[in-house]
Amino acid sequence: MRRLLWPIPLLAALVAAAPVTAADTAPISEAERRVFEDAHLDNLPATASLHYRYRRTEAGQPEVDDEVVLNARRDKGQGRVVQVDYLHGERHLALPDVEHPSSNPLILYFLEADVRDMHRRLGGQENYFRRRIRLALAEGAQVSNVVVSYAGKTLPATRVEIRPYAADAEQERLRGMGGKTYRFTLSPQVPGGVYELSTQVAAAAGGQPLIEEVVTLRSEAGGKGGDEGPRQAPGYMTEGK
Repeated sequence: MRRLLWPIPLLAALVAAAPVTAADTAPISEAERRVFEDAHLDNLPATASLHYRYRRTEAGQPEVDDEVVLNARRDKGQGRVVQVDYLHGERHLALPDVEHPSSNPLILYFLEADVRDMHRRLGGQENYFRRRIRLALAEGAQVSNVVVSYAGKTLPATRVEIRPYAADAEQERLRGMGGKTYRFTLSPQVPGGVYELSTQVAAAAGGQPLIEEVVTLRSEAGGKGGDEGPRQAPGYMTEGK
């Protein structure tokens, strides 16, 4: 099958053409299926809101604490439309609403924001970063079983981990970002199927990461009997590793 940089069912506006390689025509990998094709939204009512905490830490920079809200609503037919309000102010990412998705569009917003940030830092073509991420999911991903804590419960989850730029022969142009790690923590037992998305650039000598971005599910509102309840300060949720 021909691989697109970002898959059409999630966000057609982000698809771009690319040369065909062996990886483009190989069978889809388990990691690709879990990230891009699994029906993450099957456990979500047609009308609902999901709230995610966004946190960014970077050496020498103030910490960023923000929010992502995914809103699902019924369309005029039998399906639903999903709108993602991704961050605020100068960090806000505006993309088209997604019609009739089954996978969670949050993943595409997260990756597209990351691609634009990498382009801003390093220059080059945005499609280079998109393609490296997609090929890493196709060929070099690690898939493992983990547990997470959500709504007072310990739940099984799957973690997909990739390092898209580790094999790039021109590490110098990546300016220390070549070892950047991406993690997708997914579970059908949490609303919307996505528990956490993160990236990390490790320090050369160990210690605290140079850059870390984390988007973590906080709460669900709407749907049958849905009620977000009182808002709590960012950081109240803990993760089971």
